[in-house]
Parts: sequence; structure tokens; C-alpha cells
Amino acid sequence: MNIRDFTFEKYDRLLEAAGENGYDVLTVADYLSRDELPERYVVLRHDVDRKVDIARSMAHLEASHDVRSTYYFRTSTFDPEIVTELEDLGHEIGYHYEELARVGGDIEEAYDRFEENLAAFRRHVDVRTACSHGSPLSSHLNLDMWQDDRPPAAFDLLGEAYLSTETDDSDPDELSYCSDTGRHWGMVDPVYGLVETTDDLIELLEVGSCPQLYVLAHPGRWSRNRPEFVERVAWDLAAESGKQAVKPVHSIQQRAGTFSGALARTTARSIMISRQLLSSRK
Repeated sequence: MNIRDFTFEKYDRLLEAAGENGYDVLTVADYLSRDELPERYVVLRHDVDRKVDIARSMAHLEASHDVRSTYYFRTSTFDPEIVTELEDLGHEIGYHYEELARVGGDIEEAYDRFEENLAAFRRHVDVRTACSHGSPLSSHLNLDMWQDDRPPAAFDLLGEAYLSTETDDSDPDELSYCSDTGRHWGMVDPVYGLVETTDDLIELLEVGSCPQLYVLAHPGRWSRNRPEFVERVAWDLAAESGKQAVKPVHSIQQRAGTFSGALARTTARSIMISRQLLSSRK
């Protein structure tokens, strides 16, 4: 996990690198609807799982670079005033759905809720694409709600952010996908090599060996100032370790006390690291 990363200063440099090295930045809807794509481009997407205020700041920072991207909001983060503001800046607003996990795998109920929630979003903004939300506490994958007779197009959508895109880091003719999940980008470019930090990603754009890139940046993972930075590191450590802790919960062979013990150890570790960071920055 890269602790000293994912600040707005780094993100500003990333946006500069894209522009200075001839990359067009596309929304997901742009990518799916264009007949012809640029020679070099970045599909830029944000899953707004939490921290809507940081998403708003990120959207304004992008607009200052004349960049438009896609913001996927959950029902819990959707704010009509904010999404309208982001759409006015030129950004795409999408639906970050999680119906199948919430209804315990009932596909028919998931479709009904999806249609209802999508209609609620569309009363405020134009929604052209959707993206599944990961639900680590559920055994149901939200992507599994889509069937041949009821694809995203049945809801007047251009596509789904995962299902409608093909990515392959080893093929220069396909999109290369990288995400900030876990505080590292986790991508291997055949020419550049391992892309772990935002500095690596910036250098990858400067080298130009990856002409087609699909970037997922969670606004809630990025910090605008020092207090947010410390809070973000503690949260990410707890969240990522918590995801590992809940994996045994899905297995009937795991004893009930394992998760609570793992979570307690994770919380204590996060608090300790936060205190170290605060001390080091005084």
C-alpha cells in the first residue's frame, strides 16, 4: 500500500501529464458512443462511494484542465444539487448500482429497484451509463443481474462500465485498466512495467507506451489537505484489511469469532499508523 500518495497535488499533475502528452480524456459515454476514437486517450471514471464533497472538488479541478469525466453515484451519495452542478461542468453522471446484493440475489426485485432508482436519478440529470458497486459483505455480484433478454440497453443505457468495455494490459490494441483500489494502481504495462504509484502513472503517460488507458479514481481515496490525508490513510488501511477479514465470513467453515477479532486488530493498526503520520507531519 502506497501511503504517501493520492493527494490533489498528485492528481493535478496527472491531469497535466495527460494534456501535455497528447491524451484526450473521455467519459464512459464518450467511449461507448463514438464511431472513431482518438489515437491516444484516457477513459476517466470515478465511483462516488462516499465523500461527495471531495468528488465535487475533483470535478472542479478537472474542469480547470478542460477535462470531463464520468461520476457514478450510489443512491446513498446522490445529491440532486451536486450532480446537477457536475453535469453543468460537462461531466457525465452515471448510476452506481447495487440492487442484486441489496435484495439478496432476487433478480426480479433487483430489476424493479434498478428501474425505480434510475428513474429517480433521471429526474435531475441525464444518465447514459451505469456501473456496478462492489458489495464485499454480500455473496451476490451485482453484475450478475444482467441477462441476455434484459441488458442495460433495455433501460435506455449506452452500456455498463465493466460489461461494455474490454481491457487487456498486455494488448496495445485494447484498453489497459488501472484502479486506485488499495492505494496502488496495480497495472503492468508491457513496455513500462509495473505501475504502482501515481508518479508511475504520470511517467507512463509521459513515455506514451500505453495509448489507450481506462482509469478508475475513487474521489473518497484522495485528499485535499493534511488532515484529510491522515484520515484517508487510516480509512483505507481499515477498509482493505477489513475486506480480507470478511472473506472467511462467506465460508461456512469459518468460526464466528474470526471476523470480529480481525476487525479489531485492523482498527488498532489504523489508529497507530494515523498517530505516526500526525507526529511525522508536526
